[in-house]
Amino acid sequence: MRHVRLIAFAVVLAMALLSPQTAAAAGKPLRFPAQPPIGTFDAGLLCPFPVYTEPFGPIQTVTLFFDASGNVTKITFTGAGFELFRNADTGKTVVLNVSGEGTLIPQADGSTLGFGAGPGLFGLFPGDSRGPALLQVFGRDKFTITAPDTHGVTHITNLVLIGKVIDVCALLAA
Repeated sequence: MRHVRLIAFAVVLAMALLSPQTAAAAGKPLRFPAQPPIGTFDAGLLCPFPVYTEPFGPIQTVTLFFDASGNVTKITFTGAGFELFRNADTGKTVVLNVSGEGTLIPQADGSTLGFGAGPGLFGLFPGDSRGPALLQVFGRDKFTITAPDTHGVTHITNLVLIGKVIDVCALLAA
């Protein structure tokens, strides 16, 4: 999964909802390049300092799967992906492999179940399980994205990380 899956989820979901109905009607999966975030996250959103991010090299592919009615039933992230992260205060920079695969399964209640494996990345905001944090995961993960509240805000809950977890904020602070 382009493991900044939590950061980019809203973009993917919006694209899923606006995807061409011809692909959905034909029952064919729809593939497109992931849209990694580019820009600076303010201090406190992920790390105690502002964090700049941009893709670095190849980006992952998003695939949407549809049911017979054209509803998105599954979203997958596959392929190589690398992200650059920079402490905007100090200039300390790291490039991370985020090439792990991931899957999102929309639920009838508006929430989304997610799971993935491999080297991945979680951007966790205040209000998310374990957030705020920026975590690189070498292993497996499982989580739920809540249905949007009345303000359109979602949260990561029930986050389970199995394997080696690296605190990217600590890397960037050193």
